[in-house]
Amino acid sequence: MICEIIGKPGEPGSGAGADAFEPGIGYICEKAGAVLLRNLTSENWRDAVLEMRLTSELSRKVRKPYYHLVLSWHEHEQPSNEQMLAAMAQMLEALGLDEHQAVIGTHHDREHRHVHAVVNTVHPTSGKAWSKSNDQQKAELACRQIELDQGWTADRGRFDVAVDEVNGRQIARLVPKPDEHWESKRAAREKGKRSKTAGQVKSEKRTGVPVLDATLPVPLREKFATVLDAASDWQGLHLALGRLGLRYEAFGSGARVAIIGAPPGGAGFAKASSFGARFSIKRMEARLGQYQAPPSAYCNDLKPIHAPQAGLQGWPAPEMEKATRAAEFKLTLLSRVYVGIHLHPDIVGAIRFVDLADHPPQISFRDGSTVVDHGDNLSTSASTVNTQATMIAMAIAKGWSRVQPTGDAAFIRDMAIAAAKAGLEVTGVPPDVQVLADEHLARFQKRQRRIDLEAHEAEVAHLSASVDREISIAANAEARAASVAEKIEVSAAAQAASDAIGPGRSVPEQRARLAIRDGEAEDLARLPDARKAPAPQVAPDVDRHDRHGGRKLRDRLRENDRHELDLLKRLDIGTVAFACGWADVSQSHPDSSDRIGQAFRIYTRDKDTVKASLVDGKWLWVSNKSGKAGSVIDLWLADHPAASLGDARAALRDLAGHPAAPPGAKSAAGPIHWDDAKERDHTAARNRWKEAKHITAQRSYAEKRGIARETLARFPEELRVGAFGGVYFAHRNLETGDIQGFEQRWEDKTGQKNKARFADGGRKTVNVLGDPARATRMAVVESGLDALALAEFEDSDDTLYVSTGGGFGPLTEAALLRLAQGRTVVSAFDNDRGGETLHLRLLGVLPEAKRLAPPSQVQGQDGVCKDWLDVLAAHKVMGKDPRSSPSNGEASPYGSFSTDIPVEFDDPRPS
Repeated sequence: MICEIIGKPGEPGSGAGADAFEPGIGYICEKAGAVLLRNLTSENWRDAVLEMRLTSELSRKVRKPYYHLVLSWHEHEQPSNEQMLAAMAQMLEALGLDEHQAVIGTHHDREHRHVHAVVNTVHPTSGKAWSKSNDQQKAELACRQIELDQGWTADRGRFDVAVDEVNGRQIARLVPKPDEHWESKRAAREKGKRSKTAGQVKSEKRTGVPVLDATLPVPLREKFATVLDAASDWQGLHLALGRLGLRYEAFGSGARVAIIGAPPGGAGFAKASSFGARFSIKRMEARLGQYQAPPSAYCNDLKPIHAPQAGLQGWPAPEMEKATRAAEFKLTLLSRVYVGIHLHPDIVGAIRFVDLADHPPQISFRDGSTVVDHGDNLSTSASTVNTQATMIAMAIAKGWSRVQPTGDAAFIRDMAIAAAKAGLEVTGVPPDVQVLADEHLARFQKRQRRIDLEAHEAEVAHLSASVDREISIAANAEARAASVAEKIEVSAAAQAASDAIGPGRSVPEQRARLAIRDGEAEDLARLPDARKAPAPQVAPDVDRHDRHGGRKLRDRLRENDRHELDLLKRLDIGTVAFACGWADVSQSHPDSSDRIGQAFRIYTRDKDTVKASLVDGKWLWVSNKSGKAGSVIDLWLADHPAASLGDARAALRDLAGHPAAPPGAKSAAGPIHWDDAKERDHTAARNRWKEAKHITAQRSYAEKRGIARETLARFPEELRVGAFGGVYFAHRNLETGDIQGFEQRWEDKTGQKNKARFADGGRKTVNVLGDPARATRMAVVESGLDALALAEFEDSDDTLYVSTGGGFGPLTEAALLRLAQGRTVVSAFDNDRGGETLHLRLLGVLPEAKRLAPPSQVQGQDGVCKDWLDVLAAHKVMGKDPRSSPSNGEASPYGSFSTDIPVEFDDPRPS
């Protein structure tokens, strides 16, 4: 719920003069569902107008006695008239206006219900004026309190809210947001990061096209900011912006940025301050002086070098023809095209001049090439990566669905493949090129169908949830109405009984009336609280129904983004070669024809030699020894045969920020292993954890290994299930509780088990199963599966089962020291040489740890047990409870077994 204090348009502050009472009260009451007059002698709202005007004249100092406020609920919250009137009465009391004249009216004319109040700020008896000081803060506090009292969802405000318990009632208290919050907001405004205005939202709903300042990509914003910051006068600013195809112009009381050639009323405009607060007209004039308009219109030049050499013709799909002919589409086409050609940072840097006001519109690049828009076809003076990408972006912006490239064979091939990758149907090309284009288009359409299906499923789930929500809201309203009716009935019966006794003041009569009131209070207390809904409903959230699928799909599409793959192939081969231990010998090798290494290089490592050539901006290499060849991606994969393409992309993303090694340099470490070279950024691991399902959502590998589902359900926050039913064991930062990585165990359909036991990029600490607040004992094991097996054996609430993930690192040792404080520690590693090694390592960290090795054999079974998982499986084969079997006349806490390794069952707990 929010409170809006209405001000008069064009005037600072809230409120208005006495002449506003008549139109304001008329607006409220003419379409009100219910009207309430407070502190007025008039019985209808029309007479209240004159009474409030006369009262306002009691104070000659007050210029704005008219005070108008509105309380609004979320559209999915449907309060009754009684609840809205009660909320407004509580609001007026919180503001200190409970004794002032007020006209209140409830409105149902919009999707969200709301209640208006017009208040006279002059007191009707004292004639004193009410102070508006801190009214916004008081109103926000009252909103939070009303939400608590009536059971509504808490809304956001300028303050955080704390809730205190006072005499059984929840009391809201405002807490100022930290300074960091406001600093971040100020910084965001300086960078132009603002929420869309109500007008922009309405425009987007009406046109279906995002507003310009919400669609401009970050590289273009940065370039715009650089131009404005570097300008020393207005004419220099206009000239520099003109090269970007933009203009800065005064508009109304402020300024706006427009695309050159944008028609009035179109979508090619944005407020100047939307690029950053420092670009507002006020601050720009303070720096550059009074605003000066550009002297003349911008005009690009046409040179012989700009003659078209190749082109792209396009047609919209039949179902799109009507839409592309619409006036609204034509008004926004310029904005679509302009944003489209600036989608990629590389294109932004390559563009010299954007002249969409020319006839025909033209984009010039720094290398001298141009792209010209002829309406139903595009032409270019040179076939380059930038001109091709620009033409594809413009074709998509124009709504084309089918294109035909023309020009030389290389351009037709490159353009056809690029268009197909972007989802455009290609026609009129040679058969071999058509086959390639059709393959790329089929892959794009398959990917798009997955996205559409996911979106449809999310929409269906959302609509289903909305129906359930509406039913619940209606049921809540009925329950509230029934509760109110019961209260009215109880109060009416009590009042009737009191009236029957009469107003006598004798002791018996007073006692009788007191008994009636006590009985009424008891009856009302037994009734359900009308302020609380039987089935409270939170605000709907479509993402709630797409918790795993959509995010995974987006990540998968990102990993298969062909554009990024092409950019990575353009990485300097020296960067990758140096990271893989190759030495650049281009200056000294006898076969070198390019001593500088500008287009040809030679690298050596051990007894192998690699020769690399720069072809169309990409380095291609071949090995003299093995005959292998490929791009820089293949060079990295050649050293990491077990890695996937996704691993290579991740590695090259990191390397893209490193400069190429100078000729003659050699990596001292030789080939760098992927696990050692990669910086441990655990963000990717944390995201994988978030995407994984709840451990009981499907059958996991842990259940396949014999762990009971009931055991898994004991630790829902520390376990997840991933691909192939693999089980993930959380490794957290013990200070903050954040996920830093996770152990992973899985087995695919062929029986192949995973080799990497820890999440790529994650940070290994420990996995903790159990409640630290209750545990007095800690059992340390090698893996998460062993921890689960021992936890199922002991079925104990006073033990932490801690997995080291197979080794000890600085973070693991620090976590063990922290967890061991105040607890008895047992070492439950495997009963083999590796387990004994880990036990000795644990003693180096925690010397007081006692050995608790698993038995090597379970009585009645011939198999040898190495770890607690083997022991658990052996007991389940026998159908025994592992905690109840006797051994040599003594009750063992783990059943009956024989062992050839000394095992110390030093269990500090009472047997």
